Amino acid sequence: MQTDKIKAPEGHSIHHVTCPHDCPDSCSMLVTRDDSSGKAVRVQGDPTHPITRGYLCNKVNHYLDLVYNDNRVLYPHKRVGPKGPGAKFERISWDEALETITDNFKSVISEYGSAAVQPYSYSGTMGMVGYWTMDYRFWNKMQAGGLVQSICIYAAMWAGLHTYGLAHPNMSVHEAAEKADLMILWGANLVSTGVHAIPFIREAKERGMKLIVIDPRVTRTTMMADWHIQPKPGTDAALALGMMKVIVDAGKHDLEFLKEQTNGWEALLETKLPDYPLDKVEKITGVPAADIEKLAMEYASTKKSFIRANYGLNRHQNAGQMCRSILILPCITGAWREDCGGACFGNLEEMWFRCMTDKLHRPDLGKRKRAVNMVQIGRALSENIGADGEQLDPPIKSIFVYNSDPANCAPNTNAVRKGFMRDDLFVAVHETFWTDTCNYADVVIPADTQLERMDMVATYGNWYFTMNKPVIEPLGESVRNSELFRMLAKKMDYVEDGDNAFTQTDEELIRDVLCDEGESNLLMEGIKYEDFENKGFVRANTGTESRNFMKNGWPTPSGKIDIWCDALKDEGIDPLPSYVPEIEGQEDPKRKKYPLQILSSASHYFIGDSFQSVPRLQAMMSRPTVELNPKEAKARGLVDGDLCRLYNDRGETFAYLVIVEGHVDGICSTQKQFKGSNTPGGVNVNALNSEMLTDFGTSPTFYSVLCEIEKADEEMRKKALLQEWGGKEGYIQKWREDPQNQGIDATNEEIIAFAEKRHPGIFS
Repeated sequence: MQTDKIKAPEGHSIHHVTCPHDCPDSCSMLVTRDDSSGKAVRVQGDPTHPITRGYLCNKVNHYLDLVYNDNRVLYPHKRVGPKGPGAKFERISWDEALETITDNFKSVISEYGSAAVQPYSYSGTMGMVGYWTMDYRFWNKMQAGGLVQSICIYAAMWAGLHTYGLAHPNMSVHEAAEKADLMILWGANLVSTGVHAIPFIREAKERGMKLIVIDPRVTRTTMMADWHIQPKPGTDAALALGMMKVIVDAGKHDLEFLKEQTNGWEALLETKLPDYPLDKVEKITGVPAADIEKLAMEYASTKKSFIRANYGLNRHQNAGQMCRSILILPCITGAWREDCGGACFGNLEEMWFRCMTDKLHRPDLGKRKRAVNMVQIGRALSENIGADGEQLDPPIKSIFVYNSDPANCAPNTNAVRKGFMRDDLFVAVHETFWTDTCNYADVVIPADTQLERMDMVATYGNWYFTMNKPVIEPLGESVRNSELFRMLAKKMDYVEDGDNAFTQTDEELIRDVLCDEGESNLLMEGIKYEDFENKGFVRANTGTESRNFMKNGWPTPSGKIDIWCDALKDEGIDPLPSYVPEIEGQEDPKRKKYPLQILSSASHYFIGDSFQSVPRLQAMMSRPTVELNPKEAKARGLVDGDLCRLYNDRGETFAYLVIVEGHVDGICSTQKQFKGSNTPGGVNVNALNSEMLTDFGTSPTFYSVLCEIEKADEEMRKKALLQEWGGKEGYIQKWREDPQNQGIDATNEEIIAFAEKRHPGIFS
């Protein structure tokens, strides 16, 4: 696939590629290849893509540094020596790697049963072929242990499904900004986590659209808001319900919309909203009553209002009801009547779940015998405990990790690492980089990058499907996910005559995603494979008459928007949106001992664990930080730049203090999934988390965690400096590279003596 939109230099060609990383933008990229060497030499945003608009985020601008990276796994390896940090590996052949892995599978299945083989994967790539085609087929055929992949979005996803079904606004945040009078970004720091919305929002502000950002933190996005509202974390449901009460009491609600389009509106107005008067909501949220009233009235003043919430809200223990409350707000005002109206966290449910999961997953190949929640993999591995506290029978004896780094991304990371250390557990890892999880592997096999594969991405933050073909040959002996599972299937004798389950090519898989006219995928009506070949991206057909939910009915059990949800009632959960104080949140009595609530949000420089191997981005991030407001820092005798210990009864981690004016009291914020190997003490903030799940949706509760902070002791500060420098040799190298030291003639001994003078005993 090549583009003629931009002229390539002589001897070069330009190719369409889609960014595969876990971001709502899924940008269309143009990659320039030197055709004589076969090497990619430039990456840039596609100017023809309506959302990408010709530029990339600060992360993907460095994509070639990710592809051509010294930390890449390029060949199969086996561990020689003990597991854990500092593990040693030696190169082996692909034949030996595949034999070792499949021999283990066969042995475990023979002795314990197929459920003892546990896959573990998530969104290291968002490409549909690499994410959930051949791998699902392989594990289904094996009848391996199932995996509930709920570590990111499930509470918000189920809030949407329980309310609207497979239905979302017809416009993304980008398109809505062009028409809306009012936009609310609720818990959404889009400058860092969806930057391609920002030009649209700036243009909308210039024409008069008002931007309100609701977030307890001060972020790059709150700085561009017309109004920044800061509720205490975990109290957003009370704020939304309080807004509804103000609107209804003022008679500003759209009663006809509620009657025509919703189910349960009477119960909401008559039995639920009376519980949320302004004085009560002020006490819960910390937002002044006058501001709540003003917010509600501004929201009710126009139907051209768009709420874009983000998945951080999904990581509180009371997240399901919190997300439902926010999503129901446009029902009160009737904002759904406008093309630019409504509310969403994204559109993943439609973009992904309408893509014929049965055809891609092939559940007919075999039924999984049980499922482990990936959020609770720590206790599953270290304590042999499954869902609801039952003992796993059989225990997990073999785990295959791909598209994920559970040593850093899963909660209760100490338990995860303890489980991986088991002598009786076989660990195989398919990875692009030497992650911390690789330290626990018996076998590590090399994965590719987006430039080396064919794939298709169903975007979850806008309405574009994007596709790319390989631009360069795979580096070393790296292999894409789909091909790996074809190889494993062949080794396991799963390839059968007459069934193409493990012989379909990547192109054939993509063609299967593209439904013919009249099939179930409404968004693909009229879209052909050739449309992608021509320009690399196609907008989903959101305007098809079959998606006219206002006219045809909503895809819910009642056929209406389910404000009242029978499915939740059947689970013993309040069928109406409601606020319940968060466990390990602002109203939890445990705050007396651990008074700070941790918000471990996305970094501006990384996407989870991705890009932490890119040296320039790592240099920009420098080191893990923890943010406090001046009042909280002063109360603990802390100053900007202090190395701090964050701790509770479950564990500890370390980060450098950044004092931020404006953060609400009682919170601290740090980066999620920072590599433990780059963190003083060896583990990130997930060491403090439990494996508690959300009220519904079985999501993790990364934000429902309380801690205390103190200044790290002198010994830890020295260890942190040594880790940051990379020991004596690293310090000498950094000293000589520092521009301030250029021209200074100093021996290595003199440089070390200088360090010892500044930090006595640092190298002793």
